[in-house]
Amino acid sequence: MNKGLFSFFITIAIGAIVGSVVFGPNWGNPFASREEVIGETTFTAAEIDKIIADWPVVMAEVDDALIEYRNVGGSRTGEAAIRRGVQANIFARLGWPQGRGEYLISYLFMLRNSILKYSDQHRALGAFMGHYERNDAVSPELRNSQVGEIESVLDQINDAPDLEAFPSGDVALMVEHFEDFHTMLSDYGRRRGFVPRFSIAQ
Repeated sequence: MNKGLFSFFITIAIGAIVGSVVFGPNWGNPFASREEVIGETTFTAAEIDKIIADWPVVMAEVDDALIEYRNVGGSRTGEAAIRRGVQANIFARLGWPQGRGEYLISYLFMLRNSILKYSDQHRALGAFMGHYERNDAVSPELRNSQVGEIESVLDQINDAPDLEAFPSGDVALMVEHFEDFHTMLSDYGRRRGFVPRFSIAQ
């Protein structure tokens, strides 16, 4: 196999590995054996069900608006304003109180990262990156780019608060909806043909 073809297959493999952490629709629940006791909550089961249904609609509108803006040579500053404005408009159109949809998707994403923080998937991705950094079968430029992709995912998870920072009821509700939340992210990413890099803060 020539080096170019090998690099292509490596790139596909890295995308799949990163995607399994970012989108991971088929994971088992990392807290499946944990006793789930609902306590204090700051959101409801109905709200998380609604955000799972509505977030892809909102993001599709945001993405389409950004594509149009980039086609006319828009700036990074302008993109941020368009992202905020379109999100607010579409969440409102879908019946969310002002600011609630934007807050909730960010909060759930952070909570989901906190759940992953000490999971087997997180440890496996870190171990893989350690091995891959020493891989000399691909060019340094490609390897550094792919390591950067993995580091970005790991940083988001590592920077998440410990679960003790959240109300116990919030953790339990997120655990209950863990796979549905992942499936929502994964399905949206596949439909839009995105490289599996995802950050709510973008």
